[in-house]
Amino acid sequence: GGIWMNIRPMEEKDIAQVRELVNHCRPLDLHTAFTYWILANYFNNTCLVMEDKCEIVGYTGGMKSSAKEGVFYLWQIGILPEYRGKGFFGLLLEKVMEAAKKSGCKILQFSVLPDNWQSLGAFSSFSKKKGIPMIKTGSIEFYDSLENEEFEEDIYEIPL
Repeated sequence: GGIWMNIRPMEEKDIAQVRELVNHCRPLDLHTAFTYWILANYFNNTCLVMEDKCEIVGYTGGMKSSAKEGVFYLWQIGILPEYRGKGFFGLLLEKVMEAAKKSGCKILQFSVLPDNWQSLGAFSSFSKKKGIPMIKTGSIEFYDSLENEEFEEDIYEIPL
């Protein structure tokens, strides 16, 4: 065997389950149902769900940049806690990387909270396993007056 999961483009009917999954994957940010509706309807070639039987157990979403040539931004990736550490993260990441390549991208960028060791660990073990470099290219910091919060994320990239 090996591991097998059904990975397919996200559809409108998946929105509620995707939001529940994201909600289980803190510190991943939960966005509005409308945000996920936009992804399901306009970016579903690169917004994917992973199913075990009929339950969504993984989700990833990203899009090709219209501002940065050849760059794909991986916006979110999440796997339910009980499915972690079994190779499913890599499976889902690989699928979205294939889709990004198909759309003409050469670089995959993503951002991670500086203290999100679980996410960083998943990405770096994937890149080690695949023998591809993962480079920290910078960080973003901004103040959100609505939340009265300072935000900081580190930006990484891996070649496609």
